[in-house]
Amino acid sequence: MILLRISSSERSKIEEIAALLLEKHLIIDVNVKQNIERWNLVMNKIQKSSIYLLTGKTRANLFSKIDEMLKEKYGENMPELYSLPIVNMDWQQADELQKFIPPNS
Repeated sequence: MILLRISSSERSKIEEIAALLLEKHLIIDVNVKQNIERWNLVMNKIQKSSIYLLTGKTRANLFSKIDEMLKEKYGENMPELYSLPIVNMDWQQADELQKFIPPNS
């Protein structure tokens, strides 16, 4: 299991992705966080920006499928996408993931 993280400066894109992944049973427990402050170093100056962050749980073997789906849909405007492993999780919550996201998704 992984925690999927997708970020974008566009709220509509994050909401569209959340709906798409939920409707296709590719993710559960979606959270959309707004006004996340991101800091980057650009030409030796700190640059601050505001982003939207989508998080949700999914099966690790679905990462490539989700990545390809988003690349196909957004091309050059692909949002930032990465995952973190879920090492431990309450068994009841893990069962919910197993029921909502079929193994052959």
